Amino acid sequence: MRTKDAQCRLSIKLNRETKSVRLNQKVNFRVTKAIVANELTRRYGYRVALRKVSLEFTVDGIHGLFGANGAGKTTLMRVISTLLRPHGGTISVMGFDPQEEPEEVKKRFGLVSDKPLLYGELTGIENLRFYSKLYGLPSEFFETQVEELAQRFAIDTWLEEPVKNLSTGLRKRLDIVRSLVHNPELLLLDEPFSGLDKDTTEDFRDYLNEYRNSRTTIVTTHNLAFGATLCDDYVTLRKGIVVSQGPIAEFDQTL
Repeated sequence: MRTKDAQCRLSIKLNRETKSVRLNQKVNFRVTKAIVANELTRRYGYRVALRKVSLEFTVDGIHGLFGANGAGKTTLMRVISTLLRPHGGTISVMGFDPQEEPEEVKKRFGLVSDKPLLYGELTGIENLRFYSKLYGLPSEFFETQVEELAQRFAIDTWLEEPVKNLSTGLRKRLDIVRSLVHNPELLLLDEPFSGLDKDTTEDFRDYLNEYRNSRTTIVTTHNLAFGATLCDDYVTLRKGIVVSQGPIAEFDQTL
């Protein structure tokens, strides 16, 4: 009788432990949708910046977010990058909820906005080291990434200079390197070509094309002609509302 009781208690304990292990295990899977938004709403006071926005962007490829200034593009990018919380609707970023799992989202994306996310008093390399520590990058990986990217974007000879002494174009190049140093799965580009000269724009465009099939990139721009030549598909916003979306071959600049 005691043997049966002992076996029963052991069975219950093992079942509980197995259940606990399963609950604490992270399931590794590859999502097929990089961004899924459903009736996303965001307000600034009484002004509605995003009005029930629903869209999907697949994993990999270059996706365009088009619209005039004030259309809601930057607000949407800030929601995707966990900088803003929506007031309604839902959004998934690389399979994670930015509100519930912000750290999982943050380590998966790189962001380039119209204003570089750099510290002026620090040198270029000090800025890059600071961000590498935030991402927990191994030193060897960091050094390799910096060497490759700095040469690629012609900023390698300026890395020891304080950022405040760099020109607008050099700061933008350094900011691009910063956004890529951790090799993100998702690259968020909010008007990324402003402040870049023609040669750097072409270099950056070539770089994006090289990684078209191995990284998800979302580009916001009000330059519709340029966006149409870069992106695989698109969503157009007007006053916070999706007015058109689909493959870039169906894009109509008159909308």
